[in-house]
Amino acid sequence: MPTPIEIRYARPAELQTVLDLIADLGRPCRESSRAMRRSAEQILGRDDTEVLVAERDGEVVGLACLLLLPRLGHASPEARLLDLIVTPEARATGVGRALVAAVTGRASAAGCHLLRLECGHHREGAKLFYSELGFESRGEDWQLPLPSRLPQGV
Repeated sequence: MPTPIEIRYARPAELQTVLDLIADLGRPCRESSRAMRRSAEQILGRDDTEVLVAERDGEVVGLACLLLLPRLGHASPEARLLDLIVTPEARATGVGRALVAAVTGRASAAGCHLLRLECGHHREGAKLFYSELGFESRGEDWQLPLPSRLPQGV
């Protein structure tokens, strides 16, 4: 039987661990430019964003990032699960469920009316996982890539 999972806030000293986990989602975090590291550091310190990690046996095995947003037409905020990642070795051991439960609890405590997330079409296992937890697909994700405003080499 796996040892218990501790869910806690990510610490600033764990920035590289956080970036490595996010890179496993296919994001370009391993390049770790100064601008990317600075942006990630700022996210760790924001009041409207919570970066949670799952720790088991002293090792970070998962991460969830929760953002609270005010919405026009709603008296309460909306919660967004921006990122959820569990290390391959810790998948199917309850880590993802523990992270989603922690995020859901925090969103409920903040008075949110909805918890929303995005999931790539190709991520069949993740879609099944979210469906099992009660999430419903409600539409499509439309994106418009914008040109970067960062100077070259930053």
